[in-house]
Amino acid sequence: MNMGRRPLRMLVNVTAFILATGCASPEVLRGAVRPPAGQAAAETTLEGTVEVITEDSDQGSRTLYFLVAGDRRIPLRFTARPLNLTTGTRVRVRGTSEPDGTLVVTTLERL
Repeated sequence: MNMGRRPLRMLVNVTAFILATGCASPEVLRGAVRPPAGQAAAETTLEGTVEVITEDSDQGSRTLYFLVAGDRRIPLRFTARPLNLTTGTRVRVRGTSEPDGTLVVTTLERL
């Protein structure tokens, strides 16, 4: 066995493990409090700060949007990709809540 390659192989394996386990699943990233079942279809207006996360991998990339309102972190889903929406932007959003806690945004206003 070639001992010169062993440290490199171990480094590659450790790096792959860290990347595979360190990438949070969508459920972890959401971190939102789910609304009660009766509120799932009600239209809601919320104000807060936007958090934008871009995930990138060999299979593709995606951008996740959250509204941080007080102690809640609410996943946002837009029917059309919002233009120039960056982390830290103060907004007022209106939309309906899905059973998983995601807010489907119908209108967005920058504050």
